[in-house]
Amino acid sequence: MHPSILRNIVAALLFGTVLFCLVTIHSAATERRVLRADAMELGHITYGLFDPTEWKVIISSILEKKVNEFELTDESREQVRLRLTDLLNGLLTEVEQVMQDRNKQKGFGGLVKNVMMDVLVDVDDIRSGIPRYVELMLDYATDPRNKQEMQCFILDRMNDLGKRTDGLVDRTLYDAVLAKYKVADRGEGLALLRARSMELEASERRYLLMLLLPGLGLFALAATSPPLQRVPLIATLVAAVAMLVSGLLLPMIDIEASIAEFSLVLIGEPVSFTDQVLFHQSKSILEVVRVLLMDGGFALSVVAVLVFSFSVLIPVSKMSLSLIALLRDREPSGRVARFLVHHAGKWSMADVMVVAIFMAFIGFNGVVNSQLGDLESYATSIHVLTTNNSSLEVGFYLFTGYCMLGLGCAVLLKRTFGSLVPSKA
Repeated sequence: MHPSILRNIVAALLFGTVLFCLVTIHSAATERRVLRADAMELGHITYGLFDPTEWKVIISSILEKKVNEFELTDESREQVRLRLTDLLNGLLTEVEQVMQDRNKQKGFGGLVKNVMMDVLVDVDDIRSGIPRYVELMLDYATDPRNKQEMQCFILDRMNDLGKRTDGLVDRTLYDAVLAKYKVADRGEGLALLRARSMELEASERRYLLMLLLPGLGLFALAATSPPLQRVPLIATLVAAVAMLVSGLLLPMIDIEASIAEFSLVLIGEPVSFTDQVLFHQSKSILEVVRVLLMDGGFALSVVAVLVFSFSVLIPVSKMSLSLIALLRDREPSGRVARFLVHHAGKWSMADVMVVAIFMAFIGFNGVVNSQLGDLESYATSIHVLTTNNSSLEVGFYLFTGYCMLGLGCAVLLKRTFGSLVPSKA
């Protein structure tokens, strides 16, 4: 078999492998992004730490437990006896004083009533019977039947108060996620989503590593092929464009700040919230450009246009015109086309974009860590464990792969264009 035909066959196989890896990565990343978004919805702090309904359930269960566990021991019985004695003495003194004050305001008739009350009602005798009344009350409270009735009464009152306490949290999206995955509660849903996300993330990494071999193989094949044999170079250019498109469509940075554990002791009982998401954002370059154009002012719109032009439009135009020139076996005609093919590399800032994204990730990571650290330091009697789950996503690595492959293709294009027939203006 002729060497050129063999090179073309190898180039086609390597190119097919690149496309297969990219399609698999794109599919896994897209599905994982949906799963992450649903997991963030289930784990958002709005439905946990900031949800009044959750606190109502927690406080009600604690109070119910305390009521059911209430027992009058010898020590507590003595404390209750002293408190009840003081309470009844105070009430008796207050009643006596109120009646005397009211009678004094009624003139002579009131004076007569006070004299009659002093004669007929012996307050000191009533006061001497307070210890006996207290014992009767304690005996009533410790009777098992009466205790159960009082517990039921208190719990009923608590339930009535609980029904009148409700938050304004809209759980439409939360309930939709639970129904979507057919899970009963938040814990089951998060476990299911995270397990599947980990599987997809492992698949992404595996195919990213697999993508290195055919990508490097295509470039090596194009570099070692004669200038007139352009199929390996064309396959390499198309592979670079495919990496660029995938890198633009998939998220590059995933920013997430969450509270791993929030715990405190309430009325002697531990209360804990776990996996409370504070903030989560994950967007691709094209999504960022769209957001800047739609939601930003004039300055942000200018930034969006510049980012799109220098990092998307110019690289795609250069690659497309280079492919057309290679397929036509002649250099492009027209000043704009020649400029884009021969000189646009100086204006393409895709490599600068990679550095900027990496620096932005480091900056965001530092800011998130700083803010979460402040949150932990502010909590003194409350245990707060925060986590920063920010990471570089697959879009960043594909975009970086395009930049590296594009730089290599630029060198090969200069060599190849020297052998092409110049186009007539």
